[in-house]
Amino acid sequence: MLPLWEGFDELYHYGYVQHVSTTWSIPVTGKTPLSRELWNSLDYVAVSHFLQPYFQRPSTKFEDYFRLPEEQRIARRRSLDSIPSTLRREPSPRDNYEAKQSPLTYLVLAPFDFLTSSASLSRRVLTLRLLLGIGTMILLWIGTRGLARRLGLTGVMESAALFVIFSCQMLYGATCHIANDALLIPWTVFFLNAVIDSCEAPAYRRTAVAAVVMALGLLIKASLLVFLPLVFAGPFVLWIRRAFLTAGILAVLAGPWYLRNVLLYHNITGTVDTTSGIGPAELARATVAIPWRASIAAMAHTALWTGNNSFTTFSASTLNVILALVALAGILYALRFRRTIAEQVTLVGIALSCIGLALVTAIFFAATKGAITAAMPWYMQILLAPMVLLCFLGLSRWNGAGRWIAIATVLLWAYVAAASWLAKLVPLYGGFEDPHAKPKQLLVWYTHDAAQRDSILSTLCPGPLPLLYILFFAVLCTLPPATVLLIKQLASRGAPFQRHDRKGVLSF
Repeated sequence: MLPLWEGFDELYHYGYVQHVSTTWSIPVTGKTPLSRELWNSLDYVAVSHFLQPYFQRPSTKFEDYFRLPEEQRIARRRSLDSIPSTLRREPSPRDNYEAKQSPLTYLVLAPFDFLTSSASLSRRVLTLRLLLGIGTMILLWIGTRGLARRLGLTGVMESAALFVIFSCQMLYGATCHIANDALLIPWTVFFLNAVIDSCEAPAYRRTAVAAVVMALGLLIKASLLVFLPLVFAGPFVLWIRRAFLTAGILAVLAGPWYLRNVLLYHNITGTVDTTSGIGPAELARATVAIPWRASIAAMAHTALWTGNNSFTTFSASTLNVILALVALAGILYALRFRRTIAEQVTLVGIALSCIGLALVTAIFFAATKGAITAAMPWYMQILLAPMVLLCFLGLSRWNGAGRWIAIATVLLWAYVAAASWLAKLVPLYGGFEDPHAKPKQLLVWYTHDAAQRDSILSTLCPGPLPLLYILFFAVLCTLPPATVLLIKQLASRGAPFQRHDRKGVLSF
């Protein structure tokens, strides 16, 4: 359903993919522009009013697009789908500021973009979204279950944690568009799993696996440099030689890319912020000047729900209740924390992620002269799975209170998941312009404005309208029975919260 370029920075991320698929070379910041095809596409799509000032060219915001006559919207969609493919290789006046990103995600997607080069732009983007989004969800499911097993979280509490994780709208906001941020989220849990294994049973093979996973992360995004201390934990536990093995693997696999950054941009990360004169002194001043209380509150809210590039919001009261339940579960976990390697590694990983978020916040604050006081919402998603798993691990150790807090959390997230579709996303892109509508208004809109809604969605969204509705109703039909089944299991006093953990010790 996501309209073209409504995903965070998607126009520029796809421009990276397209440059690789058409030239089979890596773009360079300041030298690689968007293609003329992508630049011209802005004539025909609707964009968020938040983005319009940054395009530096005329564009149509969603509100104006909704008011266009149907024939004009149909003509725009036809023009979008018939942009000459030869323009894929022609430069535009707009520089691609995402050319600084590490290359792995784009190298993976580029062959598929090449194979679909004869398709329309919207069909190509949809294809890559599906490949990246579905692949990310499968990897996240596998990795999260692996981390849950290592933490000793099984049974109904594991199911509840998975339910919450996969009900988070911002998870999909960060993963279901073309961007390297999508792969960061499953990478985090696989990395923690590899480090836990290398610390619990140190061996050269496990040390090498952790180092390879770390190297892959560094080739996905430079912000993962913050995790480097953790990858050396296992080797130093056993013997210094394993540290040399880890360093050697990182140097061979990820070293060439970061050497390229040093040669081209004279710094390791190669990001725009570090290539624009922001140094330690500027970051130190930003760290002192940032209003951290408001910044942390904003990051906590946007980590749960943000309406893509339109930056619409969910009910602040609902999000505050969710955050209160998370805080309560975190306190219960802290009171019954166990000094297992898995829990310690996960906590260190969360701490390093928070340090990275603080650094990103300081960079944004300094680069924008104080205009941005918090990291963007997609940066927080790497914390989602580890934090939720630890919270439910804590709840599993408090049989009475934990049971009811888990039930309240699941019920609240089921409501958020349903409301995200019914009251937020479909209305947002279907022409309903009031972001805070009452249920009666929405009911009238769904029943009386169906023709207008379908007309807008069919021209605005990349996917075919029938498939959109099939998937929409599939979500709404499976969510209630899944919620009821999970609540029933949580409420059953005869059902254990956990089965045996990895070492055979019986937990609650």
